[in-house]
Amino acid sequence: MKKLLLLLLSFALVLGFTACAQEDPGEEEKYVIGISQPFMGHPVRKAGQVLIDKWAAEHPEVTVIVTDGQLNAQKQIADLEDLIVKGADIILVAAHQSPTLVGVLREIKAEGIPILPFDRILTDTSVQVGSVLNDEFAGGFAAGEIMIEAIGTGDIVVLEGVAGNTGAILRNNGFLAAIKDKGINILSSQVANFQRVQAVDIFENMLQANPSIKAVFAHNDEMALGAVQVLQAAGRTDVLVIGYDGQKDALEAIIDGKMYGTVRRVMEFPTVLDMALEYLKTGNLETPNVFLEPLKITKENVNDVYDPNAVF
Repeated sequence: MKKLLLLLLSFALVLGFTACAQEDPGEEEKYVIGISQPFMGHPVRKAGQVLIDKWAAEHPEVTVIVTDGQLNAQKQIADLEDLIVKGADIILVAAHQSPTLVGVLREIKAEGIPILPFDRILTDTSVQVGSVLNDEFAGGFAAGEIMIEAIGTGDIVVLEGVAGNTGAILRNNGFLAAIKDKGINILSSQVANFQRVQAVDIFENMLQANPSIKAVFAHNDEMALGAVQVLQAAGRTDVLVIGYDGQKDALEAIIDGKMYGTVRRVMEFPTVLDMALEYLKTGNLETPNVFLEPLKITKENVNDVYDPNAVF
């Protein structure tokens, strides 16, 4: 009888310990956040990764998975499908070409996985629970204002971002709205995919075909810096360069007099990560749609905003 009582007592203790382990109130819930980037080779994405890593180190309860679309729509679709397989609790996405992602994002929503776009607008906004976006139209308009200030009137060329990219479209539309009826003529506008190397090749041809241009507007600073490279090689100091992003080496180019100006976009991290965690914990977002305001930068204020220790 004593042996039976001891056996029953031991069994009860084991059950008690198991229950305590299962109901431990101090155990923190674990989350997986998936981030689908369009191209990790771009400086703005590399700078974003620094901020992602810093945030992840401060949130050990979260596993962050980052994918690289490599400027390929099909690769980004595959990345998003892979994030489902890897158990992402929420997916943050910056679309390479938003229209191509409509189908896969609808699949993700059907799986019950919330979606938070950042940086770029989605074609189908019904799939998202919120967004963190720069006001790209306002940024493009600001670039147009800089252009008017820089040259008054005259002929210019434009280096465009990725065709079909919502950010590039909005930047361009804002720019066109600002210069409308202002006596500024666009002689050529060509896609250089936000890439400095491509911008060099394309702008060389633009410059040869349009030697009278007064300025170039590039949809990002990488392409603007490519234009600077071409102008320096050609010995041209009469063509002004206006970019977009506000990256560190562009600000240095403004300080050195190689660029006229740029428009600073605000990094979406860590804001979008904080929102993702808020949604995972509460099922809601207090402010679902966040718009980040652009800043015009020229020689007048560049020293006020330049940070030599900036990651981007």
